[in-house]
Amino acid sequence: MAKLLPPQAVLKEWFDYNSNTGDFIWRKEPRQIRPVLGKIAGTRVKPSGYVMISVPGFGLLGAHRLAWIYVHGCAIGGAEIDHRDTNPSNNAISNLRLATSSEQKRNKRVQSNNRSGLKGAFYHDCRKGKKWRSQIRIRENGRSRLIFLGYFDTPVEAHQAYAIAAKKFFGEFARAA
Repeated sequence: MAKLLPPQAVLKEWFDYNSNTGDFIWRKEPRQIRPVLGKIAGTRVKPSGYVMISVPGFGLLGAHRLAWIYVHGCAIGGAEIDHRDTNPSNNAISNLRLATSSEQKRNKRVQSNNRSGLKGAFYHDCRKGKKWRSQIRIRENGRSRLIFLGYFDTPVEAHQAYAIAAKKFFGEFARAA
């Protein structure tokens, strides 16, 4: 079950939000041992890099979700909050946007186990010789489909084919790097 998110009024009662830095500042003193008034909230960062903030009465929540509600005053519903620059600690409002799960996956960085270091470029020892293969996965009508983009002599060429296809299929959520 999803956690209940606080309304904008509750967030503005407890915090000030700097939309340029993405920091939340305590406005009110919660019941705890150390005083926090005027200090940055959300010192707890998950291993994934997400800043977490304990909101009195609501528990530990992602700062990116709180920033969206604080600024836009609306519940997120079934949407996710995407970090444009893929840095989960950057909660500046200009870096956040609503996204579907599929859109958010399109904005992922290249995987660490990718041998070429370039998105969409895969080494392939085939009948045509040692080549670099490029492909892209898209979703249409609720179904996933893999589109073959070709074989290339270099990983850079394979990556360029991916980048063009990503822009075509993913629009503003395309991330080639």
